[in-house]
Amino acid sequence: MDRIHVTAQEAKAAPISPVSAGTFHEFWGGAADLRPRLKAPGPRAVLDYWDLLRGERRFPSRTGFNPMEVRKHLPNIFMFDVSKDGEFRYRLAGANVAEFLNAGNPVGKTPEEIFGAKAEPVLAPLRFICATHQAYMRTASATWAYKDRNYVYYEVVSLPLGESDEAVDKILCCAEFISEEEAARR
Repeated sequence: MDRIHVTAQEAKAAPISPVSAGTFHEFWGGAADLRPRLKAPGPRAVLDYWDLLRGERRFPSRTGFNPMEVRKHLPNIFMFDVSKDGEFRYRLAGANVAEFLNAGNPVGKTPEEIFGAKAEPVLAPLRFICATHQAYMRTASATWAYKDRNYVYYEVVSLPLGESDEAVDKILCCAEFISEEEAARR
């Protein structure tokens, strides 16, 4: 698999690269850039809903997000609060995400509290989204965190939310975890 896919225009527009260990594909930009690259139905549905909410804005506010509009995918949805000092805390996590994190209820915890020294693959994309205000997606190995799971890959879309287009105050994410057999079919 290719490690990274970005267009020349995206590379020039992105001041930093969110590349992290175990990443096979990553893209950032607008919904139209990401949609054709997403294979998993959950991340694609959440991206489409986010884009609808966004309207003419760069990204929508959290208050506009109605979880019932994507209820089928709630087990795979998680959200981060973004503090003014750049700290990220899990605001919510669906059942499948909580199982992957293997940390009980992650709400209120930081990625560092959950993953310790292995937190950078979570933090790099979050920092990137806050710096660029762009949507981000990646397909990556799940083994960077856990080697004892029946899935080995995940596809995740991470989307900025904010009351204004000037600052990201929450990041909405949807991940689907993919078994080795399913990954081989893709």
